[in-house]
Order: sequence, then structure tokens, then C-alpha cells
Amino acid sequence: MLNNFLNKYKFAFTYPCPRKLREIVKMSLFERESKDQVISLWMEYHKEKQNNVAYVVSKDEYEILKRNTKESPLFLLPIKRKGGHFQLIGQSQTNSILFTFLEEYKRSGSFSSPYFILTIFEELLSQKQVALIRGDIMDYKIDKDEATFLTNQFLQFYMTPELYEKYIYTLNHKQHEFNYDDFKNHFQI
Repeated sequence: MLNNFLNKYKFAFTYPCPRKLREIVKMSLFERESKDQVISLWMEYHKEKQNNVAYVVSKDEYEILKRNTKESPLFLLPIKRKGGHFQLIGQSQTNSILFTFLEEYKRSGSFSSPYFILTIFEELLSQKQVALIRGDIMDYKIDKDEATFLTNQFLQFYMTPELYEKYIYTLNHKQHEFNYDDFKNHFQI
């Protein structure tokens, strides 16, 4: 049943958060800083923000992430919550990954609202050898801890070859072989 929905719908969100790094930071100042200082400033800036999470990946990690999100744009993730769990589905679109609740996606398809958006900023790749990642929580449907977990898992599944091949590639290219129970058990749900 999930396969029918994945094949039938594609996300068509309007983008409600920054798409360019210059919309968040003063690029001329950032470019003057050392790589370590850029990382420190980026993480510190987002630390106390309740509607954002931040990460930094190396250029090599970025290349893996970029290749894998292009090849396999859909991501599914069960997240524990008091009294049970919920499932998010994400779709990569260029340098953004948009997440919504799976149940809403099943009902509304491309009209689903995004509740979490990861944006990968590549502007500093050539100069600093890092890509900055920011997650924006929309409408407070998930909290910062859940957004942090989601981002960690997303990056782990897309950048760890074994997890990528077993779950992400299979979900996207061999849906009839995708074992959702095994996937869910990976998260101890």
C-alpha cells in the first residue's frame, strides 16, 4: 500500500525558510573566518533557537549525501513519542529535504504541509571544505529533540553505506523488497 502512495505523489511545497546562506549570515564576515570558527559560529547561532537545528558536514560527506539524495530522494522515519510513535516521510529536492507526516501524505499527497525542512548550504564548500545544514521546524508539529533525532538519522542513513543500501536505496528502487518491519525494528519501535 505504501508503494502506491510513493509512486503516485510527489511533494510540491512552497519554500517557507531561507534557501541561501546569505539570508542567514553576513557572507563577507563568514568568509573571513577560519573553518573551525565558521563551524563554531554556525552551531552556536542555532543552539538556543527552538525552531532550528544545525549541522556541519565535510566536503566528502556532502558529496556522498548529495549523490545519495539525488539517487534516492525518499526517506521514511518512525519517531517515538509518548504513547507510541509517528512516521515522517521526506523527499529531497535539490538542496532541501522536506518532511511531512506519512498519514497526511497518504491523504493529501502533494498538498501536504511540510513540518520540518532541512536545507544544505553549499556556498562555503570550495573555500572552507564544509557544507552547513539547517533544519527549520514548521508549525511546531515536532519539537527540537525530535528534529535533532530526525536529522541525525537522516544523515546517518544517507551517509552510511550499509544503511543506505539496505533501507534507503531499497525503499526508493526496490520497494517490493523493502521490509518495513525490519526497518521499524531498527528503531526499536
